[in-house]
Amino acid sequence: MLRLTDDQWEHIREHFPEENIPDSRAGRRPVPARSVLEAVLWILNTGAQWHMLPQCYPNYKTVHRRFQQWCEREILREILAKLANELRDRGDIDESECFIDATFASAKGGGAEIGPTRRGKGASRSWPLSIATACRCRLAHMLQIITKSPWCS
Repeated sequence: MLRLTDDQWEHIREHFPEENIPDSRAGRRPVPARSVLEAVLWILNTGAQWHMLPQCYPNYKTVHRRFQQWCEREILREILAKLANELRDRGDIDESECFIDATFASAKGGGAEIGPTRRGKGASRSWPLSIATACRCRLAHMLQIITKSPWCS
């Protein structure tokens, strides 16, 4: 089970807006952003599927929905950049030896330049999905590096 310390959470808390639901509205209260982030970190750290999230975390559908929202708003990118800059400033990241990670996303169906085929179909529509998957994989890798740094326990 992956848990953020109180100091770690206070350090990044400002980036995670809590869902605001009026008290007059009936229904469940929103799940705190901290517990959702801990669940996301568990998923990214283990590589497990969303539905395999342990019961000690919030419902996987809630976690996945909030993760998607954070990705769309680039919240995780901002936090990773902030943490990387702080670690660099403290001297905890040694940039004398660096590696560039690349992900190959094939252009299924011949790419965007191919015209309609005999069956009337154009280029495959699945390539944006493969690029989105590649971006998520890269984010997972970066989060794993950050969570294994001295900043995280």
